[in-house]
Amino acid sequence: MPNLHTYYRDHWLNVDDERLETYEKMFAWSPEMEPLIAPAGFGPGQLVVDFGCGPGHMCIELARRVGPEGHVHGVDINETFVRQTRQRAGNEGLSDRISASRLVGDKLPFEDASIDRVLCKNVLEYVDDPLATLSECRRVLRPGGRPHAADSDWGFFVAEPLAPERAAALISAAAHAFKTPLIGRRLYGLCRSAGYADIALDIAPVIDTEGRYKGLLENMAGYAREAGTLPEAEIADMTAVVDRAIVDGTYLFVLPKFLVTATA
Repeated sequence: MPNLHTYYRDHWLNVDDERLETYEKMFAWSPEMEPLIAPAGFGPGQLVVDFGCGPGHMCIELARRVGPEGHVHGVDINETFVRQTRQRAGNEGLSDRISASRLVGDKLPFEDASIDRVLCKNVLEYVDDPLATLSECRRVLRPGGRPHAADSDWGFFVAEPLAPERAAALISAAAHAFKTPLIGRRLYGLCRSAGYADIALDIAPVIDTEGRYKGLLENMAGYAREAGTLPEAEIADMTAVVDRAIVDGTYLFVLPKFLVTATA
């Protein structure tokens, strides 16, 4: 039985092969992800931190945007993700513009006022203290630099044709996998508390009708199964309902992404 008090962090320190394969598919860059990062204004010559870089797909995209005069620093608490990021950079011929390091503790390994952009995509829902993390990002950002956070709010999650109460029960059963599962609605206020200026807020819904994000539902089911927080029969039935809906065309997955960009 996992420790439910620390699981939100522990399950990122040790990612099994099945989840690694899922993340390879889920985190792969695609043009439809553009609205999630566009407000940050990534461009040539910038020094960028990808906070929670995962397997490195976003680092590759950012490296192309900052060009040969810029640099992307990927940081993650998972050593496998760090190795994958380095390997991916090498495979793409971008090792000179991408570095990756394992994050230990709460401090970013960068000097004060040395970074142009910090991207926090799908990561603040897992950190110990979101306000402290945003404040740490502010420390490393140059005056006029920008943090850009894109994160979910699982209170607005939809998975048709699951009834709303069943979808809510699944999220509740998997809530131990997040430190702050409702982080989306808190991002604006947290940025104000961290002392940022010119805070812009937008919401970009993730919409899936084909099963591309089924992996997220499977992850939630896996968290509930491992912790015993939802009966196995209920998990199996929910999974079967979603599988049938994907086949017959009635499936709909919606998860809003709260996008907040500010100025240090």
